[in-house]
Amino acid sequence: MEVAAVIKGWHSSWVQAHELGRLNQDQREALARDVGLLQDELEALIAQGPEAAAELPRLLRALGLSSQGAEDLHPAVARNLSVVCSSCKFKGRCRNDIDCGWAPVVLRYCPNTSTIKALHRDRYELTLPCPPL
Repeated sequence: MEVAAVIKGWHSSWVQAHELGRLNQDQREALARDVGLLQDELEALIAQGPEAAAELPRLLRALGLSSQGAEDLHPAVARNLSVVCSSCKFKGRCRNDIDCGWAPVVLRYCPNTSTIKALHRDRYELTLPCPPL
């Protein structure tokens, strides 16, 4: 990664963290409530930086799913996927496995595996014709 990109990412994270710090307690609680998180979860998520869940759309796409489709059909589920991905400890391994074309391997250690599998089942249940009664 280029040094400029690292600095830009750090600066963006710093700006976001300080913007949250300028809000009073009620405003922070309202913001957290608006996005469906606890205030502590929101603060931890912001501390991770804007690219904390960057692997998620790539993983979903590699597995034949659409992150936009998930957001449209299940907004709360999509938000939860992002929150879990943001705090994942396997980002480097995940990124590498996706880059190598090994997205199915990611499901062996991804903390979102059960949700991703449920979205996959949901996708095929919606696209397959119903059997006649």
